[in-house]
Amino acid sequence: PQRVTAIAALALPYQPRGVFSVPGFSQARAFWYQWLMCLDQGADAVRRDPVGFARIQWDTWSPPGWFDAAEFAVTAKSFANPDWVPITLHGYRSRFLPGEVRDPRYEALERRLAETELVACPTLMIQGGSDFCDEPRTSEGLDRYFTGFYRRIVLEDAGHFPHREDPLGVAQAVIAHLQVHDP
Repeated sequence: PQRVTAIAALALPYQPRGVFSVPGFSQARAFWYQWLMCLDQGADAVRRDPVGFARIQWDTWSPPGWFDAAEFAVTAKSFANPDWVPITLHGYRSRFLPGEVRDPRYEALERRLAETELVACPTLMIQGGSDFCDEPRTSEGLDRYFTGFYRRIVLEDAGHFPHREDPLGVAQAVIAHLQVHDP
């Protein structure tokens, strides 16, 4: 609270106390990739073909046409970074697999996160209305967790990557939020 004066969140709904629970069947189907990575064989598949893994997500998380082959090819170079696969696997496996190794340097922050249910910082949530990864309904009704200002915007034509699919809409919303809530 002493350092953060405003929050703008994209696509991912707030998880009180940092708890990821198994969602309903429709959202669970959209999270197929998370369940795959929780299997050792699935993690091996991601290691063998990180570009193929990312491509299927780009193809299915948003409406067709939000990127072209050249843009994906340029971005796909980052999936060859030696840190990309381990960070990606850890980010998802640690949500659902008890005992997943965590960096002990972050234990104090993990404890604070586990104790945090309410957020007092003014928060803007931007959700793609055509997000086929995190269904738009998953970010509905979360205002009860925000004791300060909270606003949820749904960009109807954007999918899971609103900052790439509607950069002007995202920029305008974030700028307006910061103009009001950043001293």
